[in-house]
Amino acid sequence: MKRARRRSRAGQRGAEFVEFALVLPLILLLLLGIFDFGSFFALRQKMTNAAREGARIVISSPLSDASCSSATPCSIVAAAGAVVHYMANADASISCIQPGSPTTSAPLKWTYSCANGTSLVINRGYSFSDSGNIMIPATQVTLVYPIEWQLGGLLPDLSRFKTITTQATMPNLASD
Repeated sequence: MKRARRRSRAGQRGAEFVEFALVLPLILLLLLGIFDFGSFFALRQKMTNAAREGARIVISSPLSDASCSSATPCSIVAAAGAVVHYMANADASISCIQPGSPTTSAPLKWTYSCANGTSLVINRGYSFSDSGNIMIPATQVTLVYPIEWQLGGLLPDLSRFKTITTQATMPNLASD
């Protein structure tokens, strides 16, 4: 009788070990996924705050600032600098963006681009309508940042999510 119990316990222990070995990779995958999504959610919040900081600077300053020495308006340079600084403080460096020299510019729109996929677009000519269909001149700051998934090699469906994009839109306070 004792011998049969010992064999039964040994068999159960072996089965428990096999079950644990089968479930462990799934548990680790789940934990890694939680870590990835949590860190990207936190990064998106930091990006949104950086875009808001940039928009705050632009909306309160006129574009026709004569004291600026570059072709790019001082408020745009200051806003891009604030976004770069905020992101650096959030441990998400976008140092490839040079605030004084946008990659492209159109009337009231400045774009900063990097080779790694990072971009910053400051659109002073954006507008939206209020509830009474009155167009309100605004500034929209769009920030795109590339991400790298820890699960990238394990789940191929994540490859289409290569960037995080966030926008901040605020009505212009200063007239041009």
